[in-house]
Amino acid sequence: MNAWVKRRILRLCATDAFATRSDVLSFASRITLAVVLVADILNVAAHLTLDAFGLLPYAVVPAATVGVIITTFLASSLTFSILYIVGLSIHELSISRATFQHLSQTDQLSGLLNRRAFLEAHALHRGDASLVVFDIDRFKALNDSFGHDAGDHAIVSVAAVLTAMFPAPHVVARIGGEEFAALVVGLQAPERLALAQEALSMVGRSPIQLGDQVTSVTVSAGVAEFSTYSGFGPLFAAADKALYLAKASGRNCVLHDADISAQIKKNALNGNAIQPLLPIARIG
Repeated sequence: MNAWVKRRILRLCATDAFATRSDVLSFASRITLAVVLVADILNVAAHLTLDAFGLLPYAVVPAATVGVIITTFLASSLTFSILYIVGLSIHELSISRATFQHLSQTDQLSGLLNRRAFLEAHALHRGDASLVVFDIDRFKALNDSFGHDAGDHAIVSVAAVLTAMFPAPHVVARIGGEEFAALVVGLQAPERLALAQEALSMVGRSPIQLGDQVTSVTVSAGVAEFSTYSGFGPLFAAADKALYLAKASGRNCVLHDADISAQIKKNALNGNAIQPLLPIARIG
């Protein structure tokens, strides 16, 4: 019986069976009922066996009845108390573990996943997807113009837009200072690229309140296909290269890594060099 209860508890600990106090109460009640039932059956069997060998000094029926009453009372009270306390302890540990896991995977400023969690999501993903790497344009100029709190406001604002634009099953994370990444899953490649372009437009239209001033930021993005590269390193390098060229081509645009060569030729024909840092655009 002890081994069965132990196996049962260990199996439940591997799930979310102790997620609430109601779950704990249900678990303790069900196990207690099973334990009491087995204990009563064993009690009656013991009385019948003793009576068969003439070793029971009392009439078997009243003796077994009293034995069942005593066994039921003791087994139910002790078993339920122990299991309920154990269940509550597991419940509290589950909450602590979930909280710690959330904190270890979350960027505290933006509320998005952090780089570590994003890498884990990438490793677990199967199927078609695009990696989109976003970077806030002219971030240093924003901090120089409005102070470092402005940079935090910009990060929070961009994070909110990306969260809205890429809900689950897409995965969004802040992977660096002013750098974000989205694993855009499902859809077709052109649709994923269009979604990234829509996200850029949404960021540019989102005002950022800085005290009595209102400003906005833009982001540039580089895109690479999950199926084209083996491992996160090459995939990220391709998207990051496209991002760099997007910034060099004027910022506030999305560039797919498949279009890098064409964009370089276009820049050369237009005589474009890396764009200088421009003043922050303000709204109102």
